[in-house]
Amino acid sequence: MFDRREAPRVLGHARRSRVCPGLAFVSLLALSACGTTHRFVDEPKLSVADPAKNPRDAAAELFHQTTAYTVTLCEADQASRECKKEQQGIGASGVGGLFLPLSLRVTALIVSDETESPDGWLIDTSVRSKVDAIAPLCRTVRGKILVRENDTISVELPDFFCNWMAVGNVVVNADLSIDSIDLKTRTFSGFYKITFHGTGNASGSGYYRAAVISKG
Repeated sequence: MFDRREAPRVLGHARRSRVCPGLAFVSLLALSACGTTHRFVDEPKLSVADPAKNPRDAAAELFHQTTAYTVTLCEADQASRECKKEQQGIGASGVGGLFLPLSLRVTALIVSDETESPDGWLIDTSVRSKVDAIAPLCRTVRGKILVRENDTISVELPDFFCNWMAVGNVVVNADLSIDSIDLKTRTFSGFYKITFHGTGNASGSGYYRAAVISKG
């Protein structure tokens, strides 16, 4: 026989059964809007087009300059190492605020200062980027070009602050590992990952091609 005292508990369970799937659905939407960093390879084997150059010398010839320079970026095909025509810059996707979809594209790095260090170079870098076609205001970041003892190279840009109207304040991290250097064309390629968190959260990874353009 049905006990009326059980009715509130039974009804409460029924309401939770309807609410929980709804929350799960919203969570799945949020997760599906976010990118991942699964494609990033931290220390890929490096190939240098000029066999006479070792990795350290190749990196020095490519990056070590007395004047400011720009590094342009594009999403690339890993097999051909050529830019994909439909993609400008490298990107991350995610959400901000109340699940507002976000799409970040980084098209260039502007290196304004460079100092040699025991494991490579310290660099002061600003970022040319857009989030949903709006350019954020980003501080200059102190990053590094890291040359490891196992002859792998990467560019690391940690914890730089950005702000834009639609979302607010976020902290961005970007890493570029390098698997090829061509000194004749002043290009390099490899794997990237970008993450940011704060009032917006996003991540992305993939394969890129970069070109070093001197200002001097």
